[in-house]
Amino acid sequence: MVMVPREQAVGLNRRRIGDVIVTAVNDGYLDVNFNVLNGISPSDAEERALAAHRAPQARLSVGAYLVQDGRKTVLIDTGAGGFNGWGGRLRSALSAANVEPDDIDAVLLTHGHADHIGGLAAAGETPVFRNAELILSQHEYDFWTDEKHSSGIPDNALPRFMLVRNALAAYRARMTLVTAGEVLPGIAFVPLPGHTPGHGGYRISSGGSSLLIWGDIVHFPDIQIPCPDVAIAFDMDPVEACRTRHRTLDMVASNAELVGGLHLNFPGFIRVLKEKGQYSFREEPWCPSII
Repeated sequence: MVMVPREQAVGLNRRRIGDVIVTAVNDGYLDVNFNVLNGISPSDAEERALAAHRAPQARLSVGAYLVQDGRKTVLIDTGAGGFNGWGGRLRSALSAANVEPDDIDAVLLTHGHADHIGGLAAAGETPVFRNAELILSQHEYDFWTDEKHSSGIPDNALPRFMLVRNALAAYRARMTLVTAGEVLPGIAFVPLPGHTPGHGGYRISSGGSSLLIWGDIVHFPDIQIPCPDVAIAFDMDPVEACRTRHRTLDMVASNAELVGGLHLNFPGFIRVLKEKGQYSFREEPWCPSII
């Protein structure tokens, strides 16, 4: 008896940036509610989702990016790792890309939220990527390890906080903290504050081409790109997050720069457009050749 599929196949989409191959890797999704958005009503948010031919529920795509240049294999973020039932498909996706956890030389974190760090470590401070150096913002590390911050965590958020602490502790012997600029050859950390204190993205540059993986500049691209003043409850500084979103959208639109984002809908790459002061975006389609 042939079983009827109940979920999508593993999602992989490769793009060439000069001499570098960047693969969008889908880890799955998590479901929230449109009432987590501030600056738009849930009904208006649902209408925008439907107009973009998305499902009416508030479903966040969760992704990661694999960067390969023939010398190093780098992973940007690690998905949710199945925490709280979120995501958890990263390992099977990496396997489909012919990459095993021990092949990863470095993991670059955009920030410490559970849906980005959940796949980084197992219980007991056990690293999943045993040969990898962990690279993240100094400000982000300071925030999550500050005892003053941990003392004010509400009980319902404590599991997420402990997940981050466990993951960071697993890599304490192989950790590099950065503030801005090149972190690996051809890869630079770009501070994008607001969502978290040390939130940032990574710009990959090679052969005259570049790609900005912008972290969580948007969670719902069909809503927050045309309406950049819409914040989300997960923003630690919503005003700064909106300001950063405006600035980042302006930058990538003016440069016509290719963009990746951990909550972009698959296939995981877009171009942002700006016309008469209004932002929109075009998804870069999957192609059978690597372009």
